[in-house]
Amino acid sequence: MGMKSAELQDRFWREPPTMPRGVTLVRQDTLVVPQRGPGGLVTYDLAWVQVPSGRVPVLVAFRPTLVPADVPRLKALLLGLGDSLRLRESLRHPASASRTPLLVTEVASAGVMDRCEREGVALVDLNGTLLLQSETAFIRTEGKGLHRRASRAPVFHGKGARIVRLLLSNDTTHRWSVRQLAQQADTSYAYAHGVVQRLEEGGYLARLKQPASLRLRDPVGLLHAWLDSGQRTAVSVQGFYAPSTTSESLTRGAHALTALGMRSIFSLGSALFPDERIATSLPHGIFITGSLAPVVEAFGLRGTQPHNFLVLRAEPAAETEAGGVYTLPRRLPHGFGVALPQLALDFWHSGGRGREQAEELVALYAQSLPLAEETPG
Repeated sequence: MGMKSAELQDRFWREPPTMPRGVTLVRQDTLVVPQRGPGGLVTYDLAWVQVPSGRVPVLVAFRPTLVPADVPRLKALLLGLGDSLRLRESLRHPASASRTPLLVTEVASAGVMDRCEREGVALVDLNGTLLLQSETAFIRTEGKGLHRRASRAPVFHGKGARIVRLLLSNDTTHRWSVRQLAQQADTSYAYAHGVVQRLEEGGYLARLKQPASLRLRDPVGLLHAWLDSGQRTAVSVQGFYAPSTTSESLTRGAHALTALGMRSIFSLGSALFPDERIATSLPHGIFITGSLAPVVEAFGLRGTQPHNFLVLRAEPAAETEAGGVYTLPRRLPHGFGVALPQLALDFWHSGGRGREQAEELVALYAQSLPLAEETPG
């Protein structure tokens, strides 16, 4: 998720960008205005810009993402609010001055700067860009700061989760390029770059200099973040009763689906080795791509209670070997199961004692990691 307006407002005044020499921004008050939609309220700041020639009163709106087409609408909004405010203030201060509309954004594009200049709207961004036109001052400075707009690429669902699965399921000492991740996750370079940016900012990826590449820095932390994200891989889960869940029964069912050319992979209790099970009453499960009827027949499933066998359907982006649930499967005595990180996630959302089993799988995953970590740099 990108930065919200309230977050931008708080950061702007807490960590103000570097302004040109002799220019400072001073907040006077906050104006709270009712609005339709989520939240019901929006805040604007009353401030002034101190310049060598004096003070320029401004009315400030905060918009993390700004495009040129937004400028005229926001200008009209701020001018209208300014007129109402001046009418109210005139009862106490008959000579109250009008306020110049000022927009604050994360990173101002050249197009936004040009539109603000044409519309006579002041502009500031977190990199120190400043555009100000008034009767007493004209300033146009393009900021050279290092602030980057936060990536909106989703990390733990959709195509973003493909990259997470690839990172967690492969050798965690493997060095990646963004292009390799994009190719193996079957996504665009730009999308993969956005996910990588967020993982770097979270401290999960390390950027190596020689050669230029990326490596997973905190695999266990990334797996825990995936569990805590609340993002499920399964978009639908149907419960059934399986009369038998022995290894032989699961083997027969898997072979029956393979003979029909149906794509499937075991998860939950069906994807555990005997020595990995620490909790009782865990459901068995299988991800399928295709019709439900062959699965019901292959495993002898019934629609009665108790539901000890779950049929799962993955989100569309995960129905693939390119970073989906079929990525690097584990070979079990009775067929193939999802990779250990995916299995931990599926148990995390399965209810009952699933989270207890998930934590055990995270511990097993941690134990499987290399003892010696290469120092990034």
